[in-house]
Amino acid sequence: MEKLIIWIVLLVFFYLMNRISTWKKRAATAFLVVGQRATTKEERKWGYRNALRAGEQKAERFYVYSALEDFMDGKPMMPFKMKLSNGKKIPAIFIDYYIPKRDWNFITEEQRKFVQMVYDFKDGRVSCSRLFKEALAKLDLPDSVTVVFMPCSNQSKYLTRFSRLSNALSYEEKLHPMLYSLTYLEARESKHNIKDRDKVNADSNVIINADIVGKKVVIIDDVITTGSSIKEHAEELGKYGVEVVGIVCLAKTVKYPEKVEIWIESHFK
Repeated sequence: MEKLIIWIVLLVFFYLMNRISTWKKRAATAFLVVGQRATTKEERKWGYRNALRAGEQKAERFYVYSALEDFMDGKPMMPFKMKLSNGKKIPAIFIDYYIPKRDWNFITEEQRKFVQMVYDFKDGRVSCSRLFKEALAKLDLPDSVTVVFMPCSNQSKYLTRFSRLSNALSYEEKLHPMLYSLTYLEARESKHNIKDRDKVNADSNVIINADIVGKKVVIIDDVITTGSSIKEHAEELGKYGVEVVGIVCLAKTVKYPEKVEIWIESHFK
C-alpha cells in the first residue's frame, strides 16, 4: 500500500512538473510577443524581461537593448564627471547610445534612426546642432566658453565631421567654436580600425594652436567608447594652459553586459 501511494505521489509530481513546464513555455512566448508588439519603452522592457525570466533565451538581446540604462555606467543626457590622470574631474555628457550594426535586429526603429544619425554626423551630412546645444545647456558652463573638437585621423575627416556643427554653434552668443584650434602634421591610423585602440594617442598627429592658450573650452566629439582619447586630449590641452570645463559627445558605445549581469538584472532588480 505504501509503495502504491509513493508511486501515485511521484506520478502526480511529474505530471504537475510537465504541466508547469508547458505553461512556462507558453508564458515565455506570450511575454515575447508582448515585447515585440509594445508601443512604449516600459512595455517592451517588461515583456522581454519576463520572457527571459520564463526561460526564453531568444529574448536576451531584445531585453538588454530595451533596458540599456540598467546596464550602462552612464545615462543619456545626464551629466557625469570624467576623471583625468591628475585627479581633475570634468563635467561630461553624451546624448544617446551607439549600437553596432550587427545588433540592429534587436533594437527599435528609434534607436536605429539615432545610430544612423551618428553615421551621418561622422560623414558631415548633418550637424546635430540642436542636440549638442541641448546637451551643452545641461552642463554648468561659464558665461562664455570656447568650443573645440576632438582630433581625427586626418584633417579631411576632421573638417568633414565638424565644419557644419562649428558653423551652427557660431551663432550662439555664449559659444565660440574654434574649428582651427589644431594644426595637422600628418595622417595617422584611425582608431576604429585598430583592435587595441587605446594604444593610439589621439594627439599624435596634431599640435595645439596658440590661439586657444589660456582659454576655457568645451571638447566636442562624436562617439565615446572608453573615454581614453578624450582624457588624453584634455590633458594635452592642459599643457598649453587651456582649461577644459566640459565634454560633450554625440553617443556612447554600448558595452554588452556579461551573462551573469543580465541574469541578475532580469531576475532580482
